[in-house]
Amino acid sequence: MDRRNSGRTRAAAALVASITGLGLAACGPGPNLDASEAESGPPELAIFVYDRSASISDYQLELAQQLTRQRIAALSHGDRIAAVQVLQLSLDEPPQRWSQDVPKREWEGMDVARDSVTLARFQRDADAYLRAFTDASDREEIMGTDLLSTFHDVAAEVSPFRDYRTAVYLFSDMLQSGREIEMEGLRRMPAKDWVETRRASARLPDLDGICVVVIGARIDTHASQEVKTFWGEYFKATGANLYDHNYSLRPVSLPLDPCPGV
Repeated sequence: MDRRNSGRTRAAAALVASITGLGLAACGPGPNLDASEAESGPPELAIFVYDRSASISDYQLELAQQLTRQRIAALSHGDRIAAVQVLQLSLDEPPQRWSQDVPKREWEGMDVARDSVTLARFQRDADAYLRAFTDASDREEIMGTDLLSTFHDVAAEVSPFRDYRTAVYLFSDMLQSGREIEMEGLRRMPAKDWVETRRASARLPDLDGICVVVIGARIDTHASQEVKTFWGEYFKATGANLYDHNYSLRPVSLPLDPCPGV
């Protein structure tokens, strides 16, 4: 096991241990939650997808880390978080994935002091653990950027939680780079019927109803607009929602409700 995977294992164990250990802290239940304080609606599933390929600048990785931290801070009891690293070449690779439930309240409808402590500690430890997904070192060994295969892993994270409100925060320049497709400089773009052919033969992942937010993709050139058009068609065919305002290079913050009404 390499040092990064070992570090992730230790961090994950620490995260579980810190949450479990809080159960030993004694704090009695407080007053009923006001309507403004109680969680409403279905829980959220926040999925972070990280592209660490050589075309991603160190700055973009730092921005991904900052925005991830902000979004984790907005998670609440009963939500769920997942992280997926973009595959290099195909689905044959072992995925780098992690997911965890945010601890629920000890008593629903009651404001318990240790619940706040549990949530804060979970957010802190999740932020520390996910920093490995934005590590800027050792990237010269990455051989490609297989976003299209990665979205099958994303679909696997979504499938058991269809009753959650799901947003996928995709930190990438959206340049698929492999043997079949090379989007850098539009060198080998997919054929015009690529999406429809795969939809017709059921070879697209099922992302029905999820909201996609892209961070790190350019939109200021003809080539970048062509890439954006492809992804718009792709996500529409998978059932996902990708709005224009959710496709950007370096936003100041991540939207908490990126697809209102969906």
